[in-house]
Amino acid sequence: MKINFLIFFVIFFISLTSKAELIFENEFPKNIQGIWSLNCEADLQVHIIGNNSSLWIDEDYVGLNMSKTSDVQGWTAYKWGELDGSYYYFLKTNTQNQLMELTAPEDWDGIDYSFLNSNDFSIYEKCESIPTVYQIIYGEIVSLMNSQLIETCNNDSNPQACINETFNFLDVSSNGELSVAELTRAARILIYFTFIDKRIGEDRDIGFATYTTTSLFFPAISKILIGNYDYDNSNTLSLKELYTDRVANLDYQNLFKDNIKGLDPSELRKLIENLDFLKSILIN
Repeated sequence: MKINFLIFFVIFFISLTSKAELIFENEFPKNIQGIWSLNCEADLQVHIIGNNSSLWIDEDYVGLNMSKTSDVQGWTAYKWGELDGSYYYFLKTNTQNQLMELTAPEDWDGIDYSFLNSNDFSIYEKCESIPTVYQIIYGEIVSLMNSQLIETCNNDSNPQACINETFNFLDVSSNGELSVAELTRAARILIYFTFIDKRIGEDRDIGFATYTTTSLFFPAISKILIGNYDYDNSNTLSLKELYTDRVANLDYQNLFKDNIKGLDPSELRKLIENLDFLKSILIN
């Protein structure tokens, strides 16, 4: 009798444990991906959902979130990370092609899903486009969300793939070179994630002041940056030029080999010899 009770207890405990942890491994379903808003015509708020990411924008808040999803009782669950912790949201579409959203209770134990039967959900309409004012302000972030950059850098163990994807994303003109404008665009994205993303109140105001002034002063910094690495005097910066000053600090005989294999063998040999020479001077 005691053995049967013990077996029952173990099975019950395992079932509770399995329910307590959501496993996020799926992309957002196609019918949930898109642009959603409480009121598409008001242009006050928008929720953009991609394959593995979502972007929320309103008058007081903006946040880009990376999360895969989990299927729970007909709902699509995902986790939203904030500066003060994580929150769980549940989505599904109704027969009117509207998006319904439920938020897990603040004290949710991860086991009780009875709140999914509640009628206390938000409803969003599907919109044709992002409000113009938000597209102008956050255009770079929307483009980043729609790119493969974040997913590549998060999932690929090969740093070369992340570096190549980053360069390709920044290279808007697709000419293999980064211009002053493209480097300034990169700075705006960096400023966004450093000072604006998911911040509120005074911190957000300071971040916006920095974000808006970046376009004014960073072009001058970009010119200085290009001037330090523009070895062919093209007034732009290529990935090959960036590698030239960094290969000495890395395993240059293996790293980025796909990017330098196009070099003439004699040029490559000369480059390696020069790097070895410079390294010996620094060591001695």
